[in-house]
Amino acid sequence: MKLLQQLRTSTRSRLLIATLTLLATLSSGNELFDNTLETGEKLFTPLPLSVLAAGAGCSYLAYRTESSTGYSDFLPETPFSTFDKVDNFLFGEALPISAATLWIASSISSSESSESSESSENTGETLCRGLLYTYGFVQTLKLTTQRTRPDGSNSRSFPSAHAAGASCTAVVMWDKYGADIGIPFAALALYTCVSRLNLRKHFPSDVIFGAAIGTACGLAAAAAGKNDQLGSFSFSLSVDSEGRITAGL
Repeated sequence: MKLLQQLRTSTRSRLLIATLTLLATLSSGNELFDNTLETGEKLFTPLPLSVLAAGAGCSYLAYRTESSTGYSDFLPETPFSTFDKVDNFLFGEALPISAATLWIASSISSSESSESSESSENTGETLCRGLLYTYGFVQTLKLTTQRTRPDGSNSRSFPSAHAAGASCTAVVMWDKYGADIGIPFAALALYTCVSRLNLRKHFPSDVIFGAAIGTACGLAAAAAGKNDQLGSFSFSLSVDSEGRITAGL
């Protein structure tokens, strides 16, 4: 009974992604189905596996040294208490619903052959695929490890779904729109990780591995259908004639 209650409270909205992805797969032909399967295959390519391995190693090191009571109140109460509440909503219950809404609304609008609608539809679909795998892995580990949160509220601490979802979103947005959009989303993902510690909802090891899962799944989702091998990555900075700096991944 306790397990069923945990499932209802922790996965209700996130399971919406799985349901919508399944329905869309059945109604959209083979392309989405192939991309969804390919996302899983891409997870076993060098770069996502390296991210997961690095995340697991760093998470273990954090686990060996972290406090059993968590790390709350290391940020000033004002204005971070408000930011934490907003972030908790945006990258919690609202994230899978927002991704699904973007996908569905853009899919309807794309019937008008609008280039922006098609781009938004592709972004929504990619994000849904990434979150499908992200939350699948996260919830499996939560139910398997049963780690108690620092605040003692329940036993779904490891890994952090908020950190995972925010990281997946940042990777997909960076892939679709470049560093100008990707960097702000990456900053939000980093703040989400810090926020979960400040709220005493997670330990450092929880958010580290959660972020690794989300990053790996985001990379796999973005690469699916593009024949990307994900064997390596590079970071670059360029300066134009007016002195503006552009970052690229």
